Amino acid sequence: MRVGGTGFLLFARAQPDTPGKLVAHAYSYEHLELASYELLIRVAERAGDDETVSEAQRIRDEEQRMGERLAASFDQAVEASLRELSPDDVREQLRKYLADAHAIEAQAVRLLEQAPGSAGDPELARVYKEHLEETRGHQRLVEQRLEALGGDPSTVKDSAMRVGALSWGAFFETHPDTPGKLAAFAYAFEHLEIAAYEELKRVAQWVEDTDTVRVADEILTQERAAAATLARSFDRAAAAALEAVGVS
Repeated sequence: MRVGGTGFLLFARAQPDTPGKLVAHAYSYEHLELASYELLIRVAERAGDDETVSEAQRIRDEEQRMGERLAASFDQAVEASLRELSPDDVREQLRKYLADAHAIEAQAVRLLEQAPGSAGDPELARVYKEHLEETRGHQRLVEQRLEALGGDPSTVKDSAMRVGALSWGAFFETHPDTPGKLAAFAYAFEHLEIAAYEELKRVAQWVEDTDTVRVADEILTQERAAAATLARSFDRAAAAALEAVGVS
């Protein structure tokens, strides 16, 4: 987990508007925890361990509530990030938020390109492949908005996120129950994307950029749908993870 977090840490440290990035990363991590407990519940149920099931459900519900509290703080996080800036500086921040979104999509593409081969289940592989095509479309939309605003994706940020993807790949390779870890990380990453576009939308609203608001809303709809699909796939992911370690 420490290795997998390297990309996130590099990315967060590169950002001057710490409140927004902190909330986005915390929101994602809450959903990594939530997914981990969802998988634990399913394994404990198959083992007949009712006490572990009960405790995991309790903790999962706490993680869910914390995720909801963080989601409710997106307005405050963006305001804390931008309140000291002039209007011109806020417009520059909009370009930076778009570059951040591009970096995150680059990371998502790399993760999803690797995912089908490690899914352990044909239906999960299909889910990853379908969202890969959506993610490439998101990249194009973000690039179009960057070009319209005279900005360009930051190669430094893209590189930092790619480091994270490589670290995740190494993490998966050292764990035999890859399908479960993959589903949990993919679910968490969907929520990093959701947080990033929620904050991008709010920055765009500050400068009345309705085109970027529209793009953010369009992408958010697809990211939320992908996250919901992954959540419905936890049964398959847990079963595939157990099968990977020889449990029928």
